Amino acid sequence: MKVLKKRKWIVWFSALVLIITVSITIFMQIIIHSNVPKLAEESIEQRYAQQGSYPVKVEEVTSKNGEALFRIYYPVFQENETYPMISWGNGTGATPDRYDELLTHLSSWGFIVIDSYSKTTGTGKEIIEAVDYLIDESELESSLFYQKINVKQIGVAGHSQGSTGVINAHTNFTNGSLIKTVVSIALPDLKHCDPEDVYDTARITVPFLILGGTRDFLISPVSTNQLALQSTNATTPVMMGMAKGAAHTAIQGDGGNHKGYLTAWMRYRLYDDQGAKKAFHGDSSEMSHNPNWVNVMQANMDADEVVQ
Repeated sequence: MKVLKKRKWIVWFSALVLIITVSITIFMQIIIHSNVPKLAEESIEQRYAQQGSYPVKVEEVTSKNGEALFRIYYPVFQENETYPMISWGNGTGATPDRYDELLTHLSSWGFIVIDSYSKTTGTGKEIIEAVDYLIDESELESSLFYQKINVKQIGVAGHSQGSTGVINAHTNFTNGSLIKTVVSIALPDLKHCDPEDVYDTARITVPFLILGGTRDFLISPVSTNQLALQSTNATTPVMMGMAKGAAHTAIQGDGGNHKGYLTAWMRYRLYDDQGAKKAFHGDSSEMSHNPNWVNVMQANMDADEVVQ
């Protein structure tokens, strides 16, 4: 009898371990892996999720000691054209390789995109250093980028820790005033931020886009994104949306759920693309009525004008 009871206890314990293991596996699948829905045919989101018309090249920047500093994605230059700049902020522990397809995609729409090799970008220091580097290059006659950068049209976008970094690059550094738009993707709740990475959206003075995901409920829940919007300056154009099925790392790789509207926002803000604008403005904005997005909110979007 004792042997039978012991065996029964082992069976129950094994079953409990199995249930817990399966539950954890399912939970991790939900918060790590994204479900990317099919985009509506002929929608603005679908259009800008498709590859742009520019062939793309890549330039690696290293220090004198051979240390990797920046990776730059740029469209094959056309004569007399200049291009807006986007400085990207990596998530914790990530390098440009994690975002290679996405940054190539952005460049194919006519942007010079620079990403540092830093794995800790939350202070914004590396992001603003990348901006400064390309501004210097645009003035250097021997540079590949000489007179190719529209230094009046600079945007920043980042993921996770990098999304705190792009906010801080704009608000905490002198040259942050050169930034014309800020995009945060999977913005961490302030409780997850190191003291030096803490951000304050009330100090943002340029158009601000907040993108999150419904599966990112531990690090960047809807309440965190809503607070970021609600805390923004009363006159700052701001919009947010949570992509259905998007987990915390959805933006990595090819950009997943966020690629279309991220690209459209940058095209509108840095190129004054009126087709892209329709995704965001007013009660009739596409994003507000897109079934792939929830918790879409906006403020001051109809009051602002793009300044070229």
